[in-house]
Amino acid sequence: MPADADSAPTSAARERLETLLAAEMLKARNEMRVIRAIWLFSGLALVIAILLWTLAGGREQFTTRDSGYDATVLLPGWLALAGLLAAGTATVLFMIRLMRATLGNIEQRQARK
Repeated sequence: MPADADSAPTSAARERLETLLAAEMLKARNEMRVIRAIWLFSGLALVIAILLWTLAGGREQFTTRDSGYDATVLLPGWLALAGLLAAGTATVLFMIRLMRATLGNIEQRQARK
């Protein structure tokens, strides 16, 4: 009988841990979707900025004018800035997700002991 009494709190704790881990996995999946979307936006913004800069004449206007740029220079610049900011944001969010997953693995290993 004492073996069953000792295993009851352990099994309840394991069930609670499994519930928490399932919720964490769902949260992780949603966070990774957001991170992928931010990376996709970053890549698209940078590709569009490069194409506008090289093919739409932004580079030529930038090198020939002293000041007073129009949309062919400003739009690729703002798109590139938005792409870089999005890439930085996605990187920080991914590292936070990675650290949280590592802590979850440590907690899971400790619960198995």
